[in-house]
Amino acid sequence: MEKLKEYIHQILGKDLEIKELSKDYTNKLPFLFKNNFNFYVTHLHNHELILVQVNKEDAFNAAQLRQQVLAIQKVLDKRIIIVTEDITAINRKRLIDQKISFIVPGKQMFLAELLIDIQDFNKDKAFQKEFLLLPSSQLILLYQILHREDNLSQYTFKELAEKFQYTQMGITKAIENLKRLAIVEVVGTKEKNIVFETDIQKLWKSIEKHLVNPVLKTLYVDEKPTIKMYCSNATALEEYSDMNPSRLEYFAIEKSKFYELEKTNQLVNLNNESGNYALEVWKYNPELITKGITKKNNVDPLSLYISLKNGFIDERTDMALDQIIEKYTW
Repeated sequence: MEKLKEYIHQILGKDLEIKELSKDYTNKLPFLFKNNFNFYVTHLHNHELILVQVNKEDAFNAAQLRQQVLAIQKVLDKRIIIVTEDITAINRKRLIDQKISFIVPGKQMFLAELLIDIQDFNKDKAFQKEFLLLPSSQLILLYQILHREDNLSQYTFKELAEKFQYTQMGITKAIENLKRLAIVEVVGTKEKNIVFETDIQKLWKSIEKHLVNPVLKTLYVDEKPTIKMYCSNATALEEYSDMNPSRLEYFAIEKSKFYELEKTNQLVNLNNESGNYALEVWKYNPELITKGITKKNNVDPLSLYISLKNGFIDERTDMALDQIIEKYTW
């Protein structure tokens, strides 16, 4: 627990007082829990937290662990945080997907419970969404940055709808979103066009706070679908940076194509835990941006950057993302 104290002080500037959880509480728990975990109690930001130390990270089953956390939380009526000395990338992803708070001292932390509390101080979600890009808007914007030779200002609204495979109403909604965020100006009367900031560096800096993660959700399958897909996540970093590809292959698939495969039972052992391949269900079609950008079947570099930048990444991945931004927005 000393490493945990040092880590919290370094990251949050807080000095934690950590004590073993009293037997008055631990005696309420089933023997299995007491045998597998060590229990401590601390306070952070006026919250009492139960620290559950997991001794064997290689035995993680995120879904099972979530059920155990819920069971412990129900008995103790306290917020629970998992503490482990080390964690693999796949287990980290599973814990985040299961919304299990965890801390790996000296490396990373995900405090789902406290993040929810922090949001209480912000405006409501509907208000927050007013300051975010729609997926359709982000598709148009990233295309403009990456395909500067094909200036979108030359297209009418109708032509943009055809180009990006949206309905007229859908493209109008996307442009209204861009206009409201002061990313484009709309010119013309009968035939309207959009005008972007021509300084790409300035444009990128102005939009960073509005970007949305293109990944709707990540699922796993045992066999790779036969349709054309695009490498994503750590698999795609190989082309755009000095990173080596991950052992688990990631693929991006547009949501309508995914739901069609799911509906027709073409996804073998589809689940949200583990598999031979990871499928990232995307909010927009990655194919529409990546054409002409990549020599391989990879998602475009900026969507890749956005999908990874707010996750828990190591130093090498962070450096790889910096390489992407340096190359494609400067």
